[in-house]
Amino acid sequence: MQHMNRLICLTLVALYAIVSSAQNDVVDEVVWIVGDEAILRSDVERFRNDYGNKIKGNPYCVIPEQLAIQKLFLHQAELDSIEVSESTVSSQVDMRMNYYISQIGSKEKMEEYFRKTSTEIREEMMTMVRNQMIIQQMQNKLTEKINPTPAEVRR
Repeated sequence: MQHMNRLICLTLVALYAIVSSAQNDVVDEVVWIVGDEAILRSDVERFRNDYGNKIKGNPYCVIPEQLAIQKLFLHQAELDSIEVSESTVSSQVDMRMNYYISQIGSKEKMEEYFRKTSTEIREEMMTMVRNQMIIQQMQNKLTEKINPTPAEVRR
């Protein structure tokens, strides 16, 4: 009986240790939710690492706000069935990839700099460029019928 109690106690201690360590190993966390889309801490950190020195204000306030605005535009664009041509997106990505290669020196140096394969870089850029183009089209659609007077512009 004493042996059984000791075994149960050791088992509980081991389970507690496993659960405790698992709670400390957070992979990611949701910072904001926009509609059905989550903004993750990793998204904020990635953006901060890429553009940190260009951000005015507290990056942990400014970045989630900017990401939320982008997600709102993308959501509205989806509702309005706004799409962009894959060939246009692909040509923009090709231009950007070639620019990076010319600035860094070679495809291999670019992969080393970004710590990703060129295929991974290209896929990320495709998503980013596609989203930027959709957002731009949505902004244009929302502002196309607005004709402010000079007085309104000054205000």
